[in-house]
Amino acid sequence: MDSWNTRHPSDSLGLVATRHATLSSTQTCERIALLELLQQHLTTTVQLHQYVHSLEIRLRNVSFVDVRELFHRIGVATEHCSAFLDERIRDMGGAMQLQRQIVNALRLNQDDRWYELSFAACIDQITQRTHALMAFSAQAKRLMDRAVISGDYNSLHVMTDCVYQISQLVALIQIHIPLEPLAIAKQASARSERG
Repeated sequence: MDSWNTRHPSDSLGLVATRHATLSSTQTCERIALLELLQQHLTTTVQLHQYVHSLEIRLRNVSFVDVRELFHRIGVATEHCSAFLDERIRDMGGAMQLQRQIVNALRLNQDDRWYELSFAACIDQITQRTHALMAFSAQAKRLMDRAVISGDYNSLHVMTDCVYQISQLVALIQIHIPLEPLAIAKQASARSERG
C-alpha cells in the first residue's frame, strides 16, 4: 500500500512532505509561485487558442488550403501547449483546473467577446497573448535560479519543460503570423509612398 504517496485532503496544493522528499517552507513558497505563474500562462494559452479557433472557423470557406492548414496547425500546437501546462500544474499538485473548466469560465466572460471580433482584431489579440507568453521564460528564470540554489530539481525540470513548450508555440506563431501587423502595414505603406 502506497499511503506515503497519497495526497492528504487538507493539502490542496499537494505540497505535504512525502516519504521520498520533504519541502522546506521556502521551496513550498517557490512552488506556489511557480503554480501561480503556470496557471496564469495556462489561461493566456487557452485564450490564445480561442482566438486561433475563431480564425479557423472563419477560414473554413477560404479556398486557399494552406491558410486554413496554417491556423489549424497553430490551433493544434496551442491546444497541445495548454494541455501540457495543465498536466504540469496537476503534477505539481495544483488545483484541478482542467482546460475545459477554464474555457467555460472564459466563455462566460462577457467583456471578452472573442467570437464577435473581426479577423484583424483576432490577429491583434493573438499578438497580445503571444507577447504575454514570450515573457514566460524571463519570469521563470528567477524561479529556476531559486530552484537550483535550494536544490529543488523537480521544479527546475518542470520549468525547463514548460519554457521549451511555450517557446515552441511562440516560435511557430512568430514564423507564420507577424506579431506587429499594423506596424508592418505602416512600414509597407511608407515604403510605397517613398518609392
